[in-house]
Amino acid sequence: MKVTTRNILEGVVTSVKRGVVNDEVDIDLKGGLKVSAIVTCKSTETLGLCPGREVLAMVKGINVLLARDIDGYVLSSRNMLPGTVKAIKKGQIMASVSVELSNGDHLTSVCTVDSLEDAGIAEGVSVQAAIKAPHVILAAKA
Repeated sequence: MKVTTRNILEGVVTSVKRGVVNDEVDIDLKGGLKVSAIVTCKSTETLGLCPGREVLAMVKGINVLLARDIDGYVLSSRNMLPGTVKAIKKGQIMASVSVELSNGDHLTSVCTVDSLEDAGIAEGVSVQAAIKAPHVILAAKA
């Protein structure tokens, strides 16, 4: 499978909460991390999503928000993944930030250079990668 994102996390479905239009799918990643996705009911059926099903959780880098120093705050993002900034590639306007998650997986976040600098994001800094559940795309083998 070839896709246009580097952010692909392997996991196993632990639960599916059925809705009228959309379902909430909870996924265990390695190392005790968890991700939730909101998908259409049709996608749940098409992919055969149920507990025990192996899936890939994908997210575009533009949908990965990096936050630091958030102690005492609660964000509305369903998915908060702890990690450390490993590399930053700056352009004139946008930057690509590589984060190694606490379980060894990697995510890439894309943000403006200004917001990167305003937040004090630099190599070696601990961050939380925040991903809204509707931004998580799931894939499963046929």
